Amino acid sequence: MKALQLISTLLLTVLTMSNCTEESNEETTEGSNVNAKLSLSGEDTNVVGTYLEVGDVAYGRVDLTGLEHSIVLVPKGATISEDKPVLSPNDAGYVESIINFPDKENSFVIVAGEQLVSMILVTNGTERRYTCESLYGTSINCGLIQLDEDSKTVIFTNTAVENTETGTLLTLNGTVKW
Repeated sequence: MKALQLISTLLLTVLTMSNCTEESNEETTEGSNVNAKLSLSGEDTNVVGTYLEVGDVAYGRVDLTGLEHSIVLVPKGATISEDKPVLSPNDAGYVESIINFPDKENSFVIVAGEQLVSMILVTNGTERRYTCESLYGTSINCGLIQLDEDSKTVIFTNTAVENTETGTLLTLNGTVKW
């Protein structure tokens, strides 16, 4: 349950950071059959592993991220609801209302835009939060994130994220097509 509360906080953080108040007219995309791996390197790989296997994607979901040009990535087996959330991010049950995780003790949510990543990794029930943001200077610079709606691709190239509690860094590399 604590993991789901933290994931809810992650989504709320991204909504707050985006400072977005306008409705989007862009088409949203969900990709239930995505099969991609993101490699991880850095100090925390001894506890979080060396890769994340992506299974579902939601692109352009302003209702989830507050950003028109953003993507939500979840693990293989998890699904993101296509319905607009009926609960607010502060409500208990918010995450369960939008993401179905087959294994809540070992999961992740990555929310990314071209200049930010907000991520929670849950391994054996322990949550670790990571972030980077290159626009406002509130966190470390992300490095390269290419998010291309036309080719339905996000590419992480030496994208650095910082553990919000310990300051340790993870580096993401890989391509996700949806």
